[in-house]
Amino acid sequence: MGNSKEKKNKGKSINAFIIVFGVIVACYILSFFISPGAFEREVVGGRTIVVPNSFHAIEKTYLGLQAIFQAIPNGLEASAGMMFLVMLVAGCIEVYKRTNTLDKSVAKILTSAEKVGSEKILVLIMVIFACFGGFLGWNEQIVPFIPIIISLCLALGYDLMTGVACSAMIDMISFSISPTSVYTVGISHEIAELPMFSGFLFRFILLVIFDIIVICYVLKYARKVKRDKAASITADIDDSEFRIDYSDIAKNPLTKRQSVSLAVFMITFIAAIAGVAKFGWSMNDLSACFLFTAIAAGVINKLSADKIIDCIIDGAKDGLRPALVIGLARGIQWILTSSGIIDPIINAISKPLMELPSSITAIAVMFVIALFNGLITSGSAKAMALMPILIPLADIVGMTRQTMILAFQFGDGLTNSLWFTSGTLLIFLTIAKIPLKKWWKFVTPLITILTVVSVLSLVIATKINYGPF
Repeated sequence: MGNSKEKKNKGKSINAFIIVFGVIVACYILSFFISPGAFEREVVGGRTIVVPNSFHAIEKTYLGLQAIFQAIPNGLEASAGMMFLVMLVAGCIEVYKRTNTLDKSVAKILTSAEKVGSEKILVLIMVIFACFGGFLGWNEQIVPFIPIIISLCLALGYDLMTGVACSAMIDMISFSISPTSVYTVGISHEIAELPMFSGFLFRFILLVIFDIIVICYVLKYARKVKRDKAASITADIDDSEFRIDYSDIAKNPLTKRQSVSLAVFMITFIAAIAGVAKFGWSMNDLSACFLFTAIAAGVINKLSADKIIDCIIDGAKDGLRPALVIGLARGIQWILTSSGIIDPIINAISKPLMELPSSITAIAVMFVIALFNGLITSGSAKAMALMPILIPLADIVGMTRQTMILAFQFGDGLTNSLWFTSGTLLIFLTIAKIPLKKWWKFVTPLITILTVVSVLSLVIATKINYGPF
């Protein structure tokens, strides 16, 4: 009986690699049916941008069958910086695990939960991850922290879904309305020639509203699960690998060395926030930062050089699977670009938008970008490709450029929690072993609510001429 249930659960679990590879094959087939074309591009301020109204037909190039497999290594190469960051952060966390610093820190939080309440702990976790997505624009970078948060939530009496929701989900949703994300807002403002991160206050207010809605939604679900385990959407999923007995660990407080290494870890996060927000740090800069932290923590806790290296390598192995999903998902963009069908799709999107009244255009842009997000989930890639078209469109229909960028943000970010082509979403669900159908059941009502809020926000932005221009 038990074996039958186990097989049933195993059959329901998603395989991110199969899903993304299937999309690559579908895009390859699609390339035979779309007439190729291209926009002219020019370099402005060191960035290559699309010249509006320059679309023209080009000679069709048929990709060989080998392109399906070439998409994978090319996607891995294009995502190398992000992949190495995920693996090195995972290596850094493994050092903290081996020194027991991490487990003792979690045990201390659990002890505090008895005094302050488990729901306040959940709110604190959500606020932290909301800041990661809302101000740093982090998504994939939080991957190594997901198992830790899941273990913590299980120890507090919740379930797998709560662990993913109060970390990954709120991070992704906060990203969709980030006031200071260099990956979407930063690139868009540069192309639109707007002051960098201008319009901060309006976006910040929206971020707070979005996060309050998410926090209330998650807490409502978490309360039901704590009262009745049968109410859990993930009740039939084996979560034993995330369950850790912290009772014995809680008896031993952090040593001075562990406390110092934990302080180093916190300083690293502050440095990462400052580096991204103020100094434009790249993925490689962040990787170097966490690699330094891993070595420093090992030295502080008197680990040998060999032991530190082994920890980093073992942690990187754990980070390899999600890192490969990132690279594989990037292969979708490669095959679309190589087949010459990206620009025709962009052109097809822009034409009907130009025919709409200005009051409706912003909302239409949001929904069109949400659909386009299924093909190219990279926010920065879409910003580079679409902003040179959307900004002139805003000027033509009498909409402020700032409002157009806000519409782009909503369309790009909200559906990251829904699209099965989103490598980031697939990573989170793969780690937690949550099937896509169960995830959709949980998240769809929330995204529907937030979509309504987004539409109202765009109406307000249009009415107040959200700017400066």
